[in-house]
Amino acid sequence: MRVEILLKRLEDEQKTLAIEALSRPAGKDSYDYGRVVGIYAGLERAKNLILDIMAEKEAKDFLL
Repeated sequence: MRVEILLKRLEDEQKTLAIEALSRPAGKDSYDYGRVVGIYAGLERAKNLILDIMAEKEAKDFLL
């Protein structure tokens, strides 16, 4: 799988999660808000880890 596709899917999931959370805020309690924020942050962390791994690989390949 290409990394660009994986990053795009993670970004799409973040957008969907944010839209759903903002479009139906009524009836949400602090737990639901915290859960959504945590999921969003986890997706962001996953994206950053992928980018870091790719940067390390490119730097390693450049030095070889």
